[in-house]
Amino acid sequence: MENNNENLSTQEERYIPEQYKEGHPNPTKAIILTFLIMLTFIVIQVVVMIPFMMPGVMTTLTEVKKSGTMLNDDELTRAMLGNVDTIALTVIATFISALVAVLWYRLAYCRNYGFAELKKTCKRVFNLRSVGGIVLAAISLFYMANYITALVGYISPSALKEYNDIIESLNLDMSDGLVIILTVVLAPINEECIMRGIIFTYLKKNMHVYIAIAISAVYFGIFHLNVIQGVYAAVLGLFMAYLAYKYKSIIASMLFHAVFNGLNFIIILFPENVQNSAALGIIIPIVTGVLWFFVEGRRKIEEN
Repeated sequence: MENNNENLSTQEERYIPEQYKEGHPNPTKAIILTFLIMLTFIVIQVVVMIPFMMPGVMTTLTEVKKSGTMLNDDELTRAMLGNVDTIALTVIATFISALVAVLWYRLAYCRNYGFAELKKTCKRVFNLRSVGGIVLAAISLFYMANYITALVGYISPSALKEYNDIIESLNLDMSDGLVIILTVVLAPINEECIMRGIIFTYLKKNMHVYIAIAISAVYFGIFHLNVIQGVYAAVLGLFMAYLAYKYKSIIASMLFHAVFNGLNFIIILFPENVQNSAALGIIIPIVTGVLWFFVEGRRKIEEN
């Protein structure tokens, strides 16, 4: 009976953060602090945008005043955005936010992380089996995100309209190099350093890791500031936090994030009937999900 209790104790101990072992957990403080950190990065991006937006806003107000046209709030917003290079502005704001996030994460958690540790991490992540598994998972979850978008849009048409208005206002040109850099490079670096780097790392030091994964995923959804993206981002956040935990590095979740976003640029290369094929929309997630399970899902990731 004593042996069974010892085994149980050993199994449970691997899920207990150091603070619990030392008797200093503070889950409430961790939740409040990480929520404030998330808000801080939202504010950083908004504050960076304001000076660049002002000339476009002033131009729009002047034009409206001269024309004597009465515009409702939506029309006025569209007119203002029409006088602003939203992509360039978003790139600048994301770049500044990413710089802050990288420095914060480095100073808070990676002071002793040198070339030797980076080499070990890259060896653990960038091998055929791991990369193959992450890519397969990204493809499967990409289609699942489309299903979630359709479902949420069906439940709440207003949320879908809001999302479509946001996408339309950004005036995205999928062949634009800036859009690709923003989506595939800057956004993964920025969001992974914030969400899986700073926030998830702090949360898992103060509570059970799976609770930390769930809370960080909710924050990731809120960070997108609209219902449609928020719902599917929260689901993706669960998986990306799990990747960061299992691989002991945000490089794994960053790779997944980049591949997931990059699929938006790959899928438009196919004919429209292929893109909208219901059969492919069902078969691809199932096949890639099953393949991921056998390629990577059953593999025990080596401990750091």
